[in-house]
Amino acid sequence: MTIHRTVVSQAARPYCNSSPDLVAHIMGKYALRRARPTEVVETLKLGETLVGGALARPEVVATVDAITQMTIWNTGDPIAGIFLVVPVTEEGRAAVENGSFNPADPAIRHIAPANTPIFGVYCGIYAGATREARKSVLMAAGDLRLNAFAPVPTYARGATEDGARSMLTLGYRPLQGGLKDLFVSDPVSADQ
Repeated sequence: MTIHRTVVSQAARPYCNSSPDLVAHIMGKYALRRARPTEVVETLKLGETLVGGALARPEVVATVDAITQMTIWNTGDPIAGIFLVVPVTEEGRAAVENGSFNPADPAIRHIAPANTPIFGVYCGIYAGATREARKSVLMAAGDLRLNAFAPVPTYARGATEDGARSMLTLGYRPLQGGLKDLFVSDPVSADQ
């Protein structure tokens, strides 16, 4: 983590310094909690059911979460909603945009460790099995965008028609040249 802080050009491009505590505060407003290690498998299984496809392996998600301290979230008892978010480094942002980022197993150099500059955010999934869970994850997505990650681009893929529709509602736009079905929400300036 120290190396990341010293080699990152904090003036060259937009970045933010959103702490895991800030993200946890925002998520908590919508009844989302950081998944406990014992909940990672169940949370990911729910996500796979909701999108009808595979997500990253539990050990990969747990490792990324240990590095970022803000990657895997869930809601409900039993678990009814999932939110995966990966803050990325400057190199990670370039990888997302050029298609070399691997969401299923991201390179360590692409992941922004906790409490270091964040140059972009990749949302792996935000989805709910119930109306309440869907509302929670959608409200959290909007709040995070405006109050934690506004200075940097946020990326997500339209895995489902509902997902693509919700991203368009949140102000995302399709981005060509990167990962398949990639959408981006451009940085939000303070005067918008």
